[in-house]
Amino acid sequence: MNPGRRVLVLGATGRLGGGIARALARRGDRVVLTARDRGKLEALAAEIGPLPGTAAPFVRADLVDESAPEAIVQGIRGSTGRIDDIVIACGPSPRTPFESLRREDLRQTLAVHAVAPLLLVHALAGDLTQARGTVVALTDAGVTRPYTNHVAYLTAKGALQTGLRALAVELAPEVRVNMVSLGIVVDPDADGDPLQMHRLATRSPLGRFGSVEEVVHVVVSLLDATWATGEIWGVGR
Repeated sequence: MNPGRRVLVLGATGRLGGGIARALARRGDRVVLTARDRGKLEALAAEIGPLPGTAAPFVRADLVDESAPEAIVQGIRGSTGRIDDIVIACGPSPRTPFESLRREDLRQTLAVHAVAPLLLVHALAGDLTQARGTVVALTDAGVTRPYTNHVAYLTAKGALQTGLRALAVELAPEVRVNMVSLGIVVDPDADGDPLQMHRLATRSPLGRFGSVEEVVHVVVSLLDATWATGEIWGVGR
């Protein structure tokens, strides 16, 4: 697929979303950013603007809010007019120990990681169809290999996977929908226990964590993989 496409990056101010947005801008795509932190959005938009002194378009929205999908669509209509592709890179992954799990934990996490992204794809289905576009979403290897203290997050990512595989059927053949199921991506700023980090790394057959750059490579590959839909590519598992 040729660069120069209008790509919406959902969760653009996170480590992975930001890396994806920068890579797409470098290759000549016209990136539209959305996240909940206006300050971070403004900084990233200025960094990846298409021309010196210009900023990439962005829409501030909190996916917990029921109005978020509609607000994002309105923001797109007021900036680029429409989009061609969507990258779903929502964070964070909050801890929800089972003994303290509440209804609100499930409600909020499902809203951010599953409900809002699926409704947004639905709202932009006409754009995607016209552009013969692509949806690529980040999900988590813990959906099939669960780990402790993240019941709500893994439940939401499982719902996203199922929903997007259904949309791959609903939107075919004009729109492709794929996912990247991630192992652990290294966070240089994390204050983790080195021994625990080592134990976690050894769960991967490669014996290490992944990098942002490696995730970006897979996401861009799926954006360009014109004969793939309904796929879940596992990396770092």
